[in-house]
Amino acid sequence: MEYSKRISENIKNGDTAGFSDIVREFSGKAFALTLRILGNKEDAEDSLQEAFMRLYRAIVSGQFEERSKLSTYFYTIVYNTAVDHYKKIKAKRFSIISIDVEGDNYEEGDDLNKSYAESHHSTGSSYSDKATGENEVSKIIGNYITSLPEQYSVILTMFYINDLSHEEISNILKLPIGTVKNRIFRAKSKLREIILKKYSEEEILQYV
Repeated sequence: MEYSKRISENIKNGDTAGFSDIVREFSGKAFALTLRILGNKEDAEDSLQEAFMRLYRAIVSGQFEERSKLSTYFYTIVYNTAVDHYKKIKAKRFSIISIDVEGDNYEEGDDLNKSYAESHHSTGSSYSDKATGENEVSKIIGNYITSLPEQYSVILTMFYINDLSHEEISNILKLPIGTVKNRIFRAKSKLREIILKKYSEEEILQYV
């Protein structure tokens, strides 16, 4: 939080180099999320440029009050800007929140989350442990996530590529945290279905 406050104060005081550092730090991962939503490179580039402009204006005007991490605040802008572009281009509602799931309001500790934890216990991994095999995960996700429908690929991009927590994704999507965990579980299942056609279970289940 201290870093966010310092860099935002610098930008307010005219430090354009500081904002350039933000652009360099976040542009790659932010573009991945925007592209998942819009599905077109040119549209994604336009949307991301607007997202950075919105962030800059928010910092300079004092709208960003350092109550959240700068990364979380920015990814919220990235997501909302891309959805706005989607609505304009497609002339319809973006459907990240329409993932077809049963028991959509599962909360922490219910049967679905328990079954997920139990299935991963045998492989030595944890539901909340994203650090294990991070490089391997990034490569796998990068290669196969685009094969998923957008409602799955977007939430997995947030989780793996943008490295957002369940709580942060919950805030961005305005969904209960139990619903977010449910949908990440469903999205991971879809991803595993695709990846296991190429890799063995031993190679992949410890990472996804």
